[in-house]
Parts: sequence; C-alpha cells; structure tokens
Amino acid sequence: MNKKYKNLLKEFIKFKSVSTSDEFKSEIEKTVEWLERTFKSKGFKVKIIKGYDNPVVLAEYIQNKEYETALIYGHYDVQPASESEGWSSDPFKLTERSGRLYARGVVDNKGQVMIHIINIFNLIEKGKLKYNIKFFIEGNEETGSPNLEKCIKDKKKLLNCDFIMISDGEITSDYPVVEAGFRGGFNSTLKCITSDKDLHSGLYGGASPIASHELIKIINRIYKENGSIAINGFYDNVDDIGDEIREMNKNIPFDLDYYKKLSGTKALVTEDNNDFYTQTGLRPAVVVTGLDSGYTGEGYRNSIPSYATAKINFRLVKSQDPKMIVELFKKFIKKQVPNYVDYKLDIASPYYGIKLNLDNEYIKTARKHLKKAFGKEPLVKFCGGGLPIVTYFNDILSVPQILAPLANEDCGMHSVDENYNLKIVKKALDFSDSFWSKSF
Repeated sequence: MNKKYKNLLKEFIKFKSVSTSDEFKSEIEKTVEWLERTFKSKGFKVKIIKGYDNPVVLAEYIQNKEYETALIYGHYDVQPASESEGWSSDPFKLTERSGRLYARGVVDNKGQVMIHIINIFNLIEKGKLKYNIKFFIEGNEETGSPNLEKCIKDKKKLLNCDFIMISDGEITSDYPVVEAGFRGGFNSTLKCITSDKDLHSGLYGGASPIASHELIKIINRIYKENGSIAINGFYDNVDDIGDEIREMNKNIPFDLDYYKKLSGTKALVTEDNNDFYTQTGLRPAVVVTGLDSGYTGEGYRNSIPSYATAKINFRLVKSQDPKMIVELFKKFIKKQVPNYVDYKLDIASPYYGIKLNLDNEYIKTARKHLKKAFGKEPLVKFCGGGLPIVTYFNDILSVPQILAPLANEDCGMHSVDENYNLKIVKKALDFSDSFWSKSF
C-alpha cells in the first residue's frame, strides 16, 4: 500500500496548483483534469463544479445503496514554493530521504487526502469498501475559500451524506487527534500614505511625515502593554472556556523544549498563564503577518518611504461575530490615523469559528480506529487554525463531521521542506483502511 500511495502522490504533487496567483491557472486546470481521470479510472462518477473560483472536483462511488454515505473533503491547491526559498529539493517533486517524504502539499493537503483516496481505491478493488463515498476536493482553501459557502448552498443535494471526514492538520506528540473546533477570523491590509513620492531623508528627514513610522505607531496601539487587544469591544462576546475544557487541555502532552525547537522561538507567551492549547484554540488573537515599506535591497537608499503596508490577521473564537469585529477594527483605525496620513483598509473573507458536537456514533467509531492504528487513545483538541469549510458544512449540511488530522507535528506545513514522516504515513494508512472497511 505504501508503494501505491507514493506513486499516486508523486503524480499529484508535480502539479504547481498554487491558488494565490493567477500565474498558475494552467496548473490548476491540469490538476483538475488529472483528478477527474484518476477517479473515473476507478469507476467514480465525476462532476467538475465551476463558477465558484477554482473548480471543485466531486467524485462519487456507490458501493451499496444500503450503505451509509461519507463525504470526504480535501483541497488540491497549495501554498507557493520555490527552491530559492531554501528547499533542499524541488518542492514539486516528491522526494524521500531519512524516513520522510518532502514536497509542497505533501501534508497540506494532497498527501492527507491521498491517504483516503488510495485506501478507497484499494478497498473497491477488493470489494471490501463499507461506505458509499463522495470526494469533495476544492482548489481555494489557501485563499480562504471565498465562494465555497455559496457553492455548498447551491449544490446541497449533490452533497447529501450521513457524515463528513476531513484530514487536514497535525497530530500532537505522536498522539492521534480528533479536533473539536477551529477559530474563525479574517485577513486585512492596512496601507498608510504620507506623500505621492519618496523623499530625500537628508533634505526632508525630521520635518516630513514618514509612512513607515506612522504605520508602526498605529500597529503598536492595537496592543496593550500586557499583549491583549486594545480595540474597543473586541472581547465583548468571547466564549467562556470553562474548567472542564481547561482541564482537558492541560492533559494534552506539551513539552516546552520541544515547542521551542519546533517553533524556533525562545519562549511561550500566553495570557494569564494559559496552556498552549487553550491559548491557541480558544482565545482570539491579532497577528501582524507582513510589513512592507521603503527600500530593503542591497546597500542603502536614504529616502523617506511615501507609503507603508501591513498585513494583519485576526483569529476569532466561536461567539465573536467576524463582521462586527471588522466594523470595530475600521472604527479603531479611523480614530488612530492622523489627518496628515491617507490610508486604505481592505478586509478579506471574514468567517465564524466553530465548536463541534463530538457526541455521535461516527466520532466514537473514528476514535476506535485511530486508537487501533496509532496504539494510543486519541486526544480531543481545539485547533487554533481556521478551516471555513467546517463551519459551512455544519451550517448548511448539518451532519456530523470527523476532523481527524493525519500529519506529523513537525511537518513544516506552509514552510520550507514541508514533509510527511513515513512512520505516521503508515499509521494514517492503517487508520483509513480500517475505518473505510469497518475492520475492527
């Protein structure tokens, strides 16, 4: 099975299906065509859904009309990558070394959805598949899936199912994980403009407004001295965490030294001594993810920047209304910007966080198969990341969802040398085979 998995994943990986740039549109098209051919070759009925950004691949296999139907979600789009960023090998060529597979998308999400694809293909051949299957594989997850909610509403009948399986994330400390929810949020871009041109820093320095300085001052005011968010009303509807969940999170294995090694940081900074999983999974955050201003090339160009731009990411918990937070943020920025600075604030794709009901037969079954494959009792964890599709599925399809991430914790998702540990691949394949064949 491992060999079949690698061979098919190698074909999948080679497509530069980057959704963040129109430059890769032809690669997106090739990826969709490949998925369509691959599913059809195994007897699936395939529908390519267009009109909602990049095409969605919907592949259906009816094993037995009496069986329950599972919808398996995945995404074929990936983050940008190039060897010039420091990759040890071509990011779009599956490479194996030291017990790991390396490539862009090898865990996020091509490698993880392929775990289920290859097992279901194999079980079909053996006549051992115990569910009817629908694969829903989209191409805009890395851009926030801005039109996927409308797609799910419009195609609700096509997506009819009994439950949903999603594997798109990481296990924790070699323990399998069932995720209980995600944070919501949105991205924003703030641009400050102080002039229609860059100015000589000697002739004008100390007398003229400096865009980079003004932006930094505004950003600084977003945060209080203790690191909390200073936007008025930001915390008004934040969920109460509760003692039971706090206790559950404290029992999740956490090694500070391993965290420092994994993150490359020197400290853990949380509110009120929160544990890592409570802080990242159940508390909101505002993160400046990018800054751009002035000359940053080789040598020096002594000029005052005429503009400065910041990318600011909001992570919100379930009860926070992202649209309301957007309005609060707009008011906050308007109040902070001095009258000699022009500014532009753009907001992208706000979405709600979610907490799932884990008290259902599908979760219980998944937990048993995860324990069988990994040899450890699965942890329940609230994930700090965002996966808007989970909220859309919950609100529109209203069926149970199994969120079972299958990647190693040190996979380097979105980073250089993204990798999939082959020991974890083996356990993931075992889980998938066991679950879809009901072999217990």
